[in-house]
Amino acid sequence: MSWSIRRRLARGPVRTSPSAERAGDQDRLLPISRLEAFSDGVFAIAITLLVLELHVPTGHEALAKGLEHEWPRYLGYFVSFAFIGGVWIAHSTLTRFIKAADPDLMRLNLMLLLFVSFLPFTTAIAATHLFASNLTLHEVTVSTSTERVATVVFGLNLTLAALMIYLMLRHAGRTPDVAANDLAEEELRAFARERRSAMLLQASATVVGAFLPLTAVVFYLAVSIFFFLNPLQHLRTRAHRAAGITPTAGSGRTLTLPHDQELCARLDMSFCAACMYRLVVTASLLQTPVVTGSNSWR
Repeated sequence: MSWSIRRRLARGPVRTSPSAERAGDQDRLLPISRLEAFSDGVFAIAITLLVLELHVPTGHEALAKGLEHEWPRYLGYFVSFAFIGGVWIAHSTLTRFIKAADPDLMRLNLMLLLFVSFLPFTTAIAATHLFASNLTLHEVTVSTSTERVATVVFGLNLTLAALMIYLMLRHAGRTPDVAANDLAEEELRAFARERRSAMLLQASATVVGAFLPLTAVVFYLAVSIFFFLNPLQHLRTRAHRAAGITPTAGSGRTLTLPHDQELCARLDMSFCAACMYRLVVTASLLQTPVVTGSNSWR
């Protein structure tokens, strides 16, 4: 190495041009196809596992009475099904507004899938231990420690999953080169603010569960329905904007994003695949004998 080169290196670090730095940042980005495929598979399996906790009455009592005895399981199933469905729709909306994923977004996605895949277990805990005794009208405000713990564990799982989808939206809206364009960043940030409010509401309901389990579960159901319906409203609004029906406020521009024409087809295909998987698993379960005590059911 010549003396002139050594002197230049001794003066300070070599500066890279902005274009080189931008190229290095783009090398860290990953395609979203694998993120979507893996996430859809986990959502489908988690939502299928929920139905396995619905037990068929096998006793000698009347069928209607046996079904009535299982009402906590039905309630937990509807809460978790609506919640997972809402998170899946929000996740599909997120991938619509982004063109790539960075490693941090992939890690947040894995954390989301961790808590979603944990939901069948916490749902079973709540269904098994929530209101195990016969519930009468004057017992609504009376609960045992077991019921309170089951409700809080269930709500904590829902809250953590809601937190992860909020963090994913916020990260995608703030990270350069992840969103499809500037307007997509604005939409992601607005969507993240709405999900933050829903996440805080879910956390508040979890706190209520430490004192009033039944009230908390009703709140869980209401928040899950909100998770289910709110992204659908976003899809309709964004479709109108993409079609030029409603201009973007303050700019006179319309929101044009990639994949607009393919969104409905992609959502329908993923949903149909999940439904077909559920049908196959359910059919195989119906054909498998289940033995309970001295009774068997086919």
